[in-house]
Amino acid sequence: MAFERIHKQTHIIADTTVRVCYDRFTSRFEVKSESEVIYSSLLLLLPIKNVDISINKQKFTLKIRWFILWQSTLVNSTGVVVSELLYRRRKKSINLFIYFMLISSIKIAIGLTAQ
Repeated sequence: MAFERIHKQTHIIADTTVRVCYDRFTSRFEVKSESEVIYSSLLLLLPIKNVDISINKQKFTLKIRWFILWQSTLVNSTGVVVSELLYRRRKKSINLFIYFMLISSIKIAIGLTAQ
C-alpha cells in the first residue's frame, strides 16, 4: 500500500461528474464539478462539518466527520445520495483504528500479566 498524499474519487451526482479530493498534508477537502470548485475548505481542527452545497442547481448537504473514523456523505432532501465520498480514506481510517485497538489491548494484556 503506497503512500498517497491526495485521496481522489469521482462520482456522478445530478447528471454531473463530481470529483472529491482530500489532501492529507494540508487537510484541504475539495469538491469539484467539471471545471468549477463547488466547495473547498481546510478541515484542520473542525472534526465535524455540515455544509449546504449546490450541484447542477440541486441542493445537497455535505457531511464530513473525521474525529476517530473518517466519514464523508452527501445528502439531499430525499435521503443519502452518496454514502461515502472517499471510500479508500474511510477504509484506511478503519484499518488504523483496528490496529490501534489491537496494539492497545496487547499492551494492556501484557501489563496485567506482568503484575
